[in-house]
Amino acid sequence: MPPHQDRPIPLADVARRGPQRGRPVLEDARVHVEALLRAVESLSPARVERALDVALAAGSVEHVVQLVLMPLLREIGDRWESGALGVAHEHLASGVINRRIGSLGVGLEEGSGPSAVLACPPGERHDLVLGCFALLLQREGWRVYNLGADTPTAAIALTCRQTDADLLVLAGTRPSVFTSRFASLRRLAGSVPTAIAGSGADVRVARELGAVLLPNDPVPAVDVVTGMIRRPGPGGTRLSDTDGLAGAG
Repeated sequence: MPPHQDRPIPLADVARRGPQRGRPVLEDARVHVEALLRAVESLSPARVERALDVALAAGSVEHVVQLVLMPLLREIGDRWESGALGVAHEHLASGVINRRIGSLGVGLEEGSGPSAVLACPPGERHDLVLGCFALLLQREGWRVYNLGADTPTAAIALTCRQTDADLLVLAGTRPSVFTSRFASLRRLAGSVPTAIAGSGADVRVARELGAVLLPNDPVPAVDVVTGMIRRPGPGGTRLSDTDGLAGAG
């Protein structure tokens, strides 16, 4: 999504999606992005928390993730690359947002829908967007087991077996996160329907692993994985015309 687009991306099911029903459409998303950027620049966790709470009060969690947090994370990354922001700014923003997103999932009743194991493979420490995706799945009634960053493949496999997972989602910001453990990840993908996400995921990696490549936007990505459960198909298929779910954290 272009960084200055401040109207929601049209969702085919926006009127019927349960968690969003009855919530206002977030018309002023760019205002919230700018407020969060100023808070991050100030290195004030309290200001970041307040700005995020204001955004969450203005629209649904789905639209805040889609229209505020994703553009915010892209801009923080761009400003870090240009030197306008430092590592401290990035870590502060990620820490505050991760905690707030996690708190939103605590009060949700355990779902009775499909089960999903989410994880970043070994060496991948960015798990913020994966946490957002976990929350969106929870809000749709999924049973979610989010293992987070830098998870050993043996632990991922064990969790999939013990939870009888319907789906595995792996996220990485570098292709090497997937390719360096190709054999073990391919075995995982052969035992449970698997999707890959993040800026390190692409069509080639998905095809070689036998996985589905998720779209960049976490909201339609929920619909993609729901479709995987309803219509299991061959790996490596892109079920959206957008890029892979960018930036695992």
